[in-house]
Amino acid sequence: MKVLVLSHLYPNAISKIYGSFVHNQVRFLKEHCQLKVVAPVPWLPAPGFGLWSAYRHIPRRAVLDGIEVQHPRRFAVPRRIFFAQQWRFHLRALLNAVEGVPDLIHAHCAYPDGRAAIEYGAQTGRPVVITVHGSDVKILPKLKPQWRQRIVEALTQAAAVIAVSQELRREVIQLGVPGDKVRCIPNGVDCRLFSAAGSRQSNKKEWHLLYVGRFVEAKGLRVLLAALAEVRGQGRDVSLTLIGGHPATGTADPFRPQVNALNLSEHVSFEDAVPWEELPPYMAAADVFVLPSFSEGLTTSLVEAMACGLPVVATRCGGPEEVVNEQVGRLVAVGDAADLAAGILAVLGEYDRYDREAIRQQAESRYDYRAVAAQIHALYEDVLR
Repeated sequence: MKVLVLSHLYPNAISKIYGSFVHNQVRFLKEHCQLKVVAPVPWLPAPGFGLWSAYRHIPRRAVLDGIEVQHPRRFAVPRRIFFAQQWRFHLRALLNAVEGVPDLIHAHCAYPDGRAAIEYGAQTGRPVVITVHGSDVKILPKLKPQWRQRIVEALTQAAAVIAVSQELRREVIQLGVPGDKVRCIPNGVDCRLFSAAGSRQSNKKEWHLLYVGRFVEAKGLRVLLAALAEVRGQGRDVSLTLIGGHPATGTADPFRPQVNALNLSEHVSFEDAVPWEELPPYMAAADVFVLPSFSEGLTTSLVEAMACGLPVVATRCGGPEEVVNEQVGRLVAVGDAADLAAGILAVLGEYDRYDREAIRQQAESRYDYRAVAAQIHALYEDVLR
């Protein structure tokens, strides 16, 4: 079986972690089928646009973990200008890069990748599978009618749609896609790399919280910082490490004034994004993983933390409700610093009851990439039949 994976979310020379969850899925899928990846990168003809201009220096071809990745250029302008036509630029980039005709096309994100894949599939007579990850069905359809139309076109014409959470599956069905065409298959984790550390004692005096993700407002970082100040105000000696700073996905600069205003500078550490395979030591050094997002599908870092046996505190923002239960940690209200602080204090206060090996087993049984890849391959076979 020959599969073409189309995804603008994919690691490249500028960011080793961008779309790493797609690459990791591909790594395990290659044990089941022949794969080629086309990952278009933005191209802007004029220099002087910072990161947007820097994309031109990404090599057009790369080999990552034995997987051939093509990086054709697609015309793109900042601030989603011409976004309703972006799928056409995506399609042109795909046609410039693809060699031979696959048996099946798997696109990640309904737009622009999914819509471009549908057109390519129509031209070649090949079926298309689309994975939706979150904002492509939760946010974009609500912003402009044209964008919603393109997304609906992609999803309704796909042979199958993969949603990484049940919440996203419901969103897809609400867009008019028949339920029997939408399969829930989560993002995964390499449980041989992410493993549980030793047990921790609840009577320790210093606690360490960990956040991994983009440094942007929508991830709830201001709420997290306010909650940390409240937790410390309750007499708990708690520090926080945030990992994820990158010019392409947000830096710590917008959040440093709040850190200073709350007198947290000695207790908060902002770290640049690191390759996913370098995350386990950070997980092992932490006591609790915190996800304060306003909206999520299924966050890979949350599952990775669970695979390391970490108790978690996460907001009820979509995907976490399907992952976090009383055995794993606490769910709290979105955008509520007081509730987030209360959740953190509750987990610290009853830390001994969290069995790190049991938390890991939950992650392994549901999210190990080997099982996830097998489910996706079975779906490919169903589609081709």
